[in-house]
Amino acid sequence: MNRAKQLLFALVVILSGTVYFVTLCPTVEMIDSGELAMAAKNLGVAHPTGYPLYTLLGRIFAILPIGSLIFRVNLLSLLFTAFASGFLYLLISEIITERSSTFLEEGISAAAALFVAFSPVWWDQGTTNEVYSLNLLLISISIWSLIRFTKQESIRWLILSLYMLGLSMANHLSAVYLIPGFLYLIIITLRREKTNRSSIIYAAAGFVFPASLYAILPIRASFKPFLNWGGVSDPYFFYKHITGWQYRVWMFSKPWEIFDKFGAKISPAWKLFIGQFGWIGFILIIAGIVISVRQSRKVLIFGALIGIINLIYVLNYDIVDIESYYLPMFLVSAIFLAMGIVCLAGLAADSTSKIKANAIIPGVICVSMILPIYNLLTNFHEQNKSGKTAARQGVYDYGASMETGGLALVENWDFYSPWLYLRFAENYRPDLVLIDKELMRRPWYIDFIKRNFNDVYERSKPEFEEFRGYVELFERDKSYDAVAIDKAYYDMLHAVINNESKLRPVYTNALDDSKFLAGFNPIPCGILFRFSTANTFMESPRIAFDSAYWIKQSDYEPRRLAYLLSTYYRAFQSRSKYCEYYGKQDEAAYYKTVGEQAFSIAKRWPKP
Repeated sequence: MNRAKQLLFALVVILSGTVYFVTLCPTVEMIDSGELAMAAKNLGVAHPTGYPLYTLLGRIFAILPIGSLIFRVNLLSLLFTAFASGFLYLLISEIITERSSTFLEEGISAAAALFVAFSPVWWDQGTTNEVYSLNLLLISISIWSLIRFTKQESIRWLILSLYMLGLSMANHLSAVYLIPGFLYLIIITLRREKTNRSSIIYAAAGFVFPASLYAILPIRASFKPFLNWGGVSDPYFFYKHITGWQYRVWMFSKPWEIFDKFGAKISPAWKLFIGQFGWIGFILIIAGIVISVRQSRKVLIFGALIGIINLIYVLNYDIVDIESYYLPMFLVSAIFLAMGIVCLAGLAADSTSKIKANAIIPGVICVSMILPIYNLLTNFHEQNKSGKTAARQGVYDYGASMETGGLALVENWDFYSPWLYLRFAENYRPDLVLIDKELMRRPWYIDFIKRNFNDVYERSKPEFEEFRGYVELFERDKSYDAVAIDKAYYDMLHAVINNESKLRPVYTNALDDSKFLAGFNPIPCGILFRFSTANTFMESPRIAFDSAYWIKQSDYEPRRLAYLLSTYYRAFQSRSKYCEYYGKQDEAAYYKTVGEQAFSIAKRWPKP
C-alpha cells in the first residue's frame, strides 16, 4: 500500500469518525442497546445468536476508564464503522484500478466511500452500540482481501479473507449470504492458478476456526452472568440459540408471499435504497453496472450474487428494524457507484483533447466530493443523535409512574432493554422491579428472575416451576400440551400479581391481553396501570409531558416513537377519565391536555 493510499485511508477514517463522534448518541438507545451494553459489561450471553465476538470486544471497551459504560460501547461502534468506511475505500480502489492506481481513481474511491459513510443506515451504525457495526468492518476487510487475492493470487490474502468472513459469521450469521459470491470468485481464481492442497486447507481452516468463538457462550453461561439468554449451558439450547431458532417465525415463514405481495415488500426496500444514494447515486450505480458488463464481468457477478441473495433474505424476514440487514447490498452498490463515476470521467476525457483531459481530472474529483458533502448535509439532521434521549426518558417516565418499591409487568422491549442498563449499570431507582411479561415465556428468563429478584420468584415458585415444566417440553421439541402451557403461563402471571400486591404496588402496560387482565381492573397511574381492588380514588404522581421535547425526539425514530406515544396517549386519557369520574377536575384537565399533545405527535407518523 503506497503512502498516498495510506493517507487517503486515514482521511476517510478520520473524517467519518469525526462526524460520527459529533452525532454520537449520548445515552442508551431503544431496542437492544441496553441489553448489549450489559452483556459487554458482564461478558454475558446476549439474545440469539449470542454475538460472542462483539461481547468480547465490548468487554475490553467496557472497562476503559472514560465516560459512562454506554459511551464506551457507543465509541466502539463508532470506531468499527469509521474503519469500515476506510476499508470500503481500499476495496473500491482495489476494484477500479487494474494495475497502478491514478490520482483520479484514488480520489473517486475516497469520495464514494465517504458518500456511503454518510448514508443514513451506514451512518446509524456509528452512533450507537449495535452488532452490525462490527459486521460492516469484518465484511469490508474480508471482501477487500478477497479482491486482492483475485489480483495477486497469493494464498495469504485468501486465508485473511476467509478468516475475516468466519469472524463475521461469529458476530452475526447474516454474513452467510456472502458465501455464494465468495465461492464464485475463489473458484474462478483457483482455476486460473494452480494452488496446492495444503494452502486450500489452511484457507478453509481460517474460515472454520472463528466458529470456536461460540464456545465462549456455554463457558460464560456456566458462570451464570447477569444476562444468560437462552440457557446455552445445555447443548440443545446452545444449538437453538446460535442458529436463531426463536426467530424462525419471522424468517421465510411464508416464502410464497414474496411473489403474492412483491409490490408491498419491494416498495419499502426501494425507498430505503434511494434514501441511501439518491437518484444521482442510483444513476451512477446503473452506469457502473453497465460498464462492468463490458470490463469486469466477474465483479458484476460477485456483486449480483451478494445483492440478490441479500435482498431475498431481507424480503423474507418480517421484522420492523430490518434496515441494517441491507448493509452488504449497500456496500457492493458503492463499488458500482465508483465504477460509474470512473466511466463518466472516461467518457468526458475521451471527448476532449489530451490537454483538456488532464484538466478534467481534478474537476471530476471535485465533482465527486460533492456526493459525500451532499449526503452529509442532507442526512445530518436525521442522523445527529447527540440529543437523542427518548429511551432514557421513557424509563424515567416508568419510574415516575411507580411508587417506591413498585413492581411492573411490562411488555415493551423498547423501554425494558434501556431499563436493564439504567438500573444495573447506573443504579437508577434500585427500589423498583421491572419484569418483561413476554420474556417470562422463556425458561432462561425465569432463572434471570430467580437470580435478580429472588423474593419475587420464591413467593410464586410453584407457578414458576409448573410453567417451566410445561414450556420446556415445547422448547425441546417434545410432545407438549399447548392449552396446558397457556394456562400455566397465565397462572404464573396472576400468581405474581396477587402475591406481590400484598406487599407492594404492582403495575403493567399490557392492556391488550384480555387473559392477563381477567379478574382485574387496573387503575391508570402515569403511563402505567396499577392493579388494585380499591373503590376509592388512588393518588398518583403527576407525569410531566414536554411536547416540544417529544416532537424533537420523534425526528429520530418517528414510526417507533409514534407507537410509544400512542401508549402515552392511552394512559393519559384513561387517567383523565378516571380523575373526572372522581371529581378531580384539575388533574383530569391536565391529563386530557397532555394526552391530546401525545396523540397529535403520534398521529404524524404511521405505526411500525
